[in-house]
Amino acid sequence: MSLISCPHGAPKPPPEPVAAPPAPRATRTSRATAPAGTATTRRATARVPGAPAAPAAPVRRAPRTPPGRTPQSAFRPYVLAILGDHAGRLERELVLDELAVRMAGVLQRDDLAVGPSGEIRWRTVVTKERRALGEDGLVTSGGPGLWELTPAGYAALEAIRAAVAASEAAAAEETAPETLPETAEQPASE
Repeated sequence: MSLISCPHGAPKPPPEPVAAPPAPRATRTSRATAPAGTATTRRATARVPGAPAAPAAPVRRAPRTPPGRTPQSAFRPYVLAILGDHAGRLERELVLDELAVRMAGVLQRDDLAVGPSGEIRWRTVVTKERRALGEDGLVTSGGPGLWELTPAGYAALEAIRAAVAASEAAAAEETAPETLPETAEQPASE
């Protein structure tokens, strides 16, 4: 048996060549828009090779809602209220069934159409909002298919209920008939 055929006696493979560092990038120039008839200047923004790139700030944008559909954020107070009305825990399908009843006057025409996944569009949006509620720490999974309010979820629900009560009280004040102040004059008694 020769040493070449034995794996323990085989020579080590040669090291891989080290790649040359990439060539520095050319500086970018940006053009400022100026009113007609004025001179424009070019400003160079140089990227220093080897310098760390500026960290991108996380941007959480609200999803764009197409016309004819209910925005995803509109489902949040309803989901929280339904869970709050059922001791903080409810199965997904029961939440969706109750949402269909409570939001019957809110859902728009395109919400009721079947989406590309084969599910009614508003149900897909509620699933996305449930994920967002979980990311915000308001709802957690209490088991397979079970949605459960967290303490932060209860606090958010109470804040929503307080805001609704305040707006209803303000609306009641605006629609209440004005009462005249009582005057000191009394009708003469005979």
